[in-house]
Amino acid sequence: MENLKCFINWLFPHRCIACGGEVDEDSLFCPKCFSEIVFIDYPICKRCGRIFESPPSAMHFQELKDCSFDICESCQKYEMHFDVARAIFQYNDVSRRIIMKIKKQADNHAARICARRIFSKYREVFENADFITPVPSHWTRLLKRGFNPANIIAAELSKISDVKYSNFLKRNRKTDYQKNKTTIERLTNVKEAFVCATNLEGKSVIVADDVLTTGATLNECAKTLKTAGAKYVACVTIASASAKTG
Repeated sequence: MENLKCFINWLFPHRCIACGGEVDEDSLFCPKCFSEIVFIDYPICKRCGRIFESPPSAMHFQELKDCSFDICESCQKYEMHFDVARAIFQYNDVSRRIIMKIKKQADNHAARICARRIFSKYREVFENADFITPVPSHWTRLLKRGFNPANIIAAELSKISDVKYSNFLKRNRKTDYQKNKTTIERLTNVKEAFVCATNLEGKSVIVADDVLTTGATLNECAKTLKTAGAKYVACVTIASASAKTG
């Protein structure tokens, strides 16, 4: 049996989920990628879940973790409609490569590994959820790409968590790409870009996407879901950018 296992590992070697390099059986990352990947941990913004660029030096670790006023500058400045957002990695070159595998190659393996990590780290987010839904793509982008990356992540999360998958959130107009836009430009770009015809009165919904940068897209999705009656909206992503301390 051990010889068979060795042969299978030789035939199908384990690969780093970021760069594709060969790794040990129990490793997700090669040594180089592991040294560069940043796992999300406290202190984080209690609303959007992003790591603070420079947390207040006068506060102790546990106080940062527990205090009710630990909110980033963006979440204080702009009205946030989601209740919480959480990610497992900080957005950098390594986490970007993982996301690109899902976005460009529809890599279910990478999505499955990330979904397991999300569920394991933030199990409480899933406990009372009624639905998981992806951030929708416009039909023109679906036609061009052939799939919606957020849909792959949402589907894997649904399988792992046993929370019902649904795609009731729709994009009713094509928007520009958010890259290189300011926060205000991003908020304006996605304003009223989503619709939900399903009655979600009293429901708790999880929205899945690949990355949270400013939170503009996920925030607009949450606004749409709450307009449809949702009482609670949580957002989960593979990665998130860092946040400024308010």
